[in-house]
Amino acid sequence: MDHDPSLRSEHSEIRSFVLFRNTTEREVDVYWVNYSSKLIHYTTLLPKAECMVNTYVTHPWVFKDKQSDERMYVRHQPVYLPEPWYTNFTSAGRLTRKEIHIHFPVRTLTENCLWRIVTLLAQEEDSALWELEIPRMLIQELLIRKRNKVK
Repeated sequence: MDHDPSLRSEHSEIRSFVLFRNTTEREVDVYWVNYSSKLIHYTTLLPKAECMVNTYVTHPWVFKDKQSDERMYVRHQPVYLPEPWYTNFTSAGRLTRKEIHIHFPVRTLTENCLWRIVTLLAQEEDSALWELEIPRMLIQELLIRKRNKVK
């Protein structure tokens, strides 16, 4: 599980109408977090594609790169919690869907480099990391990230 186990859908009282838009050049898997904290695959969005979803305010949504399983973000957050339907009115008083843009997480250069190394070495044994000519501290961080990615 790559999210907080307390993150789960709750009651289904206040509706929300959203339009998820993939702003990346990657395929993105869209997941609903169910009542048991499990990720339920909803759909896969092609690059620049969108999908309309009718959901509820207490139902979390998570987005992942289909190929790398990297978490994508919405409003610079790893989880999207819908807003109530009554916040979706235009200035003309017309109800619209809330447009939600899925994007890459903003990472530091170090995080970017570590992510790339973990991706390249995903199939290698952990001992292969110790053969790299990089500081021990980075190797330990890579091992942590590699183990978390495998789960």
